[in-house]
Amino acid sequence: MLAILLSLLPFSGMMGCWQFFLVCFLSSPFILYRGSLEGYVLSSIFMVDEWSGSLIFLSFWLGALMMMAAKPRISGLCVWGVVICCFLAFSCWSFVWFYVFFELTLVPMAYMIVKWGSQPERVSATFYMFLYTLSGSLPFLIFLVSYYYSSYSSFMGFSWDVASSMGVWGCAVVVVFFVKIPCYPFHLWLTKAHVEAPTAGSMALAGLLLKLGGFGLMRAMGCFGQLSFSLQVFWANVGIWGGVLSSVACLRQIDSKSLVAYSSVGHMSLVQLAILSGTTVGWVGALYMMIAHGLSSSGLFSVLGEFYGKVKSRSLVVYGGLEMVYPGSNLWWCLLIVCSMSCPPSLGFLGEVMMGMSICSIFPFGYVLCFILLFFFGGASMMVLYTSVMHGSFSTALIPSGVGISKCSYLGMFHGVPLIILFFLPAFLSLRALSGVL
Repeated sequence: MLAILLSLLPFSGMMGCWQFFLVCFLSSPFILYRGSLEGYVLSSIFMVDEWSGSLIFLSFWLGALMMMAAKPRISGLCVWGVVICCFLAFSCWSFVWFYVFFELTLVPMAYMIVKWGSQPERVSATFYMFLYTLSGSLPFLIFLVSYYYSSYSSFMGFSWDVASSMGVWGCAVVVVFFVKIPCYPFHLWLTKAHVEAPTAGSMALAGLLLKLGGFGLMRAMGCFGQLSFSLQVFWANVGIWGGVLSSVACLRQIDSKSLVAYSSVGHMSLVQLAILSGTTVGWVGALYMMIAHGLSSSGLFSVLGEFYGKVKSRSLVVYGGLEMVYPGSNLWWCLLIVCSMSCPPSLGFLGEVMMGMSICSIFPFGYVLCFILLFFFGGASMMVLYTSVMHGSFSTALIPSGVGISKCSYLGMFHGVPLIILFFLPAFLSLRALSGVL
């Protein structure tokens, strides 16, 4: 009982890190293992099912790692705010309350960027984040109000199948989640926010806030049905081409955080395509990819944040030869790069295989070619990132400090090792959904 009470008090630093690990341990039997039940009903509007349980556990796990990487320690309170809002959004079964918590995540995130961002452009980055997110969510809010007054319900468990009959207006149901994922051409706010955010903020953006978009798209399409065929093909075309273009853009990036941010757009475009396919195997693959991307991209941002604290630069031109200075971090950096490339044995490989199966079964052959191009350019950009940081000659103008660099090992291990374990135990994430595929 004392441990539970202590876990409810928001601490920062390593105390907050151990709090989140304690919450993970205490909550894992309830949110990950459900047996034959549909889900656990927590209250009249909160419930945990096979789609939300693993994302809730991801929120707590990344919360612990964000506490470990947070600088200064007072920013850990904002980490608590982001994690709690994401937990409430993932477990909510009312669209009204989901919308509330969906938007509330912007408040601590914006405060982190404005307060602890490193560049003067952090104000414009926060403005872009609010502009894109609120503009995209306004049509969804109008749709929710009209839907509530026509059906007197906002429960996600019903299946109304109204999106296909709305024609172009059906975009009001999904655009807000396309902005949050984000897919092309709504990705501009993400790259700006990633570059200007502190390390913990970038981890929260990549690991949690982007997953709200994919999860919300699942809930919306599960309740309101598929879009009309023409709109489905249109957004699929936009998503897959945007993913290819963003993967190509990664090869042109000099800023290391901007490269990882553009790679996130490519990975999440596959999630968008798999959810739009409407197949169970596509949805399970999208869930696996969201978990894998949340861990791998968050790990990359955390390690890059440690490198920035020692080298004082994010430029790939300045980086080089860090394996000679920090040999202990080379293993974990390589592991995170391999997981970001979705190579076996990592959970991302399973996710991409299942998403590829759904794409091949629903969409034309041209989509498969774009899928291959996206995979190739995404892997090439990760190889560029690895070689630019670790290989080459180290600049003699920089005198790095080795104090505290061992934190890279802890962050890399807690981000990368779970992806290897989940490759061999994928049913740990979504047993009932996986049984529906098999």
